[in-house]
Amino acid sequence: MADRDEDGVKLALLAHDLRTPLAAMRLTAELIGKGPLNGTQSEQLSILIRSIDALTQMTGDLVAEAGPGTAPEGAPSRVDVVVGEVTDLFQIAANAKGLTLELQVGEGGRDLWTGKSAALRRVLTTLLDNAVKYTATGGVHVELTGYEAGDAEHGDAARARLSVTDSGPGIDPEEGARLFRPFVRGRHGRETGAGSGLGLWGTELLVEDMNGHLTLERPERGGSRFVVDFPVAREGEALPASSGSTPAEQPVSALPPMHVLVVDDNETNCRLLSALLESFGITADVARSGEQAIALAEKGRYDAALLDLHMPEMSGVETAEQLRVFRSERELPLIAVTAALESAGDHRLEEAGFQHMLTKPLSPADLYAAMQLVHRLKRQ
Repeated sequence: MADRDEDGVKLALLAHDLRTPLAAMRLTAELIGKGPLNGTQSEQLSILIRSIDALTQMTGDLVAEAGPGTAPEGAPSRVDVVVGEVTDLFQIAANAKGLTLELQVGEGGRDLWTGKSAALRRVLTTLLDNAVKYTATGGVHVELTGYEAGDAEHGDAARARLSVTDSGPGIDPEEGARLFRPFVRGRHGRETGAGSGLGLWGTELLVEDMNGHLTLERPERGGSRFVVDFPVAREGEALPASSGSTPAEQPVSALPPMHVLVVDDNETNCRLLSALLESFGITADVARSGEQAIALAEKGRYDAALLDLHMPEMSGVETAEQLRVFRSERELPLIAVTAALESAGDHRLEEAGFQHMLTKPLSPADLYAAMQLVHRLKRQ
């Protein structure tokens, strides 16, 4: 057990350390975007940035899963948005092979939410990677629909059906029965290149963690179709629980447009936090010091301020005390952002005027919950 815990810590540290080069890659891509680009280059750069963001989210998911206990649910995400972003990532690869890649969001597919967006991204990434890799001509079709289960097992719960259909060589039934075992590869895969045979096995495990089902079908026109069926929530409903977790207590609710102030002397931290907020539809201004934060708050209006506690010159606590002089709790809710081992106690933070605290490395789910708290405070 000790060895397993040590391996988990090493994995968490590796995933955490990957965030810095990923942030540097995103910053470099943004700087490239400020220069003159044609339409094709702009589209390709956009795909690159979304790929970096997806990797950043996956590293956060690894940090959570490698730690002790059950990994927390992710922040609520629109299923169609996640599916659209992942599909876009493979557009260039499909075009390079002369393939079509289409996404169709069918009836009931646009009002679906999940708390397992990282798992969903990994599942669809594997399925699309295989589809594009092993399809020589024709194309790949992704379809998302939603429906009410209406059966004894699931009741009237909302479910999503996500399918990836290709025009490739297809998989015979006997081979398909073995394909979801570890280290097993299909005949066409063995003939076309190296691989570990772990992709579909790992994908099925992820789908099971979502309380879903992964099946393989053979379309009438040939090729292969992988279908993922999993529970979701509609807006205002509680998120479905994943395998081994407790049901979510808070219903899914879309955050209203908000504009917040991020205060941190570390540029990488500022960009990572701003990127997470942007994924929730929240815009942000950045202050690199307490003095700059006070100047911005005096001139502008913000729905909340997220303050790093450990800053030179003026600490986060000192900054909060100054902000409270001219902004009430309702006008400007304050959220402390701190490393888990820092010594600032809850009582000291409350005295300084903070309403909430987040620990580093940031959990997207915790950040989303904090923004929901801000919304409730502003409505009181």
